[in-house]
Amino acid sequence: MAATVLRFLPWFKPATMQPAAPPAPLAEFADLMRFYRAEIQRFHPSHYAAIQQKNPTQAAQMDGLISALLILDGLLTARSEHAAQRPLRLAQAELAEYKVTPAHFTEQTVDFAWRRLCERYVRRSRDLLQAAAPLGKPWARGMRYRLCIARAEQVLRQIQVDPAVAYQGASQRAWVDELTASARIAWRALTGRR
Repeated sequence: MAATVLRFLPWFKPATMQPAAPPAPLAEFADLMRFYRAEIQRFHPSHYAAIQQKNPTQAAQMDGLISALLILDGLLTARSEHAAQRPLRLAQAELAEYKVTPAHFTEQTVDFAWRRLCERYVRRSRDLLQAAAPLGKPWARGMRYRLCIARAEQVLRQIQVDPAVAYQGASQRAWVDELTASARIAWRALTGRR
């Protein structure tokens, strides 16, 4: 799934680049974020060190953008990671809190528990994307960031409408839906509006 979501990054990274699997199940969300903090470095643009030295705020916003995509990717790959018997990139405490069991991933169950878990991860990703939104200014130079954020928001919107999308990793949409989504993304990237 990383090739699908992390390819939205506005700088070049190989399409095959995947986040590492955690060595063991991650107990709390704080553990997940510590794991991602180490992963973020692999997804930085090549000139990140110069940006961090010149503009630490912009560097932090880039980290937020990468974190948002990693959180989204962790949700989208959970089913395939469960099937491969690898530790999920979801907090175990939250799975227990929402009563999401291994059967959810095996049977692709969409119930209140799964909806609530998806909503939490969607909200976290969206909050990080909004914090990274200043990267989209000025208009010409920020276009690639606005495009990245708009594309990620489109996936988050799909999950909100149909949480089963998170099991599939991406929705299977008709060409008309793809065209509509592309037009919406282009409009947001060009104008900076919703």
